[in-house]
Amino acid sequence: MFEVDLRSDTVTRPSRAMLNAMISSPVGDDVWGDDPTVLKLEAMFAERFGTEKALFCVSGTQANQIALMSHLSPGDEVICHPYAHIYNYEGGGIAANAHSSV
Repeated sequence: MFEVDLRSDTVTRPSRAMLNAMISSPVGDDVWGDDPTVLKLEAMFAERFGTEKALFCVSGTQANQIALMSHLSPGDEVICHPYAHIYNYEGGGIAANAHSSV
């Protein structure tokens, strides 16, 4: 058994194999739909979840903001637990991006 530290990507120490994979991976601009790795990842998850498309988000915060914006209208309120991540760390993002409050 081994310990995995998932607190943040800043504590990640990539292995030599991971570094080699990054160096040798084909790249493109995912914003323009030119990154074959991102396209493959999104297609794999769309198939897995039975959806037409999937969207790769670079962070949990980005994913949360997009998800909330897709469900909220300006002026809406989000009710959540007082320890919820979106309340303690993302409240300003919800106000700025979705024009809603937590």
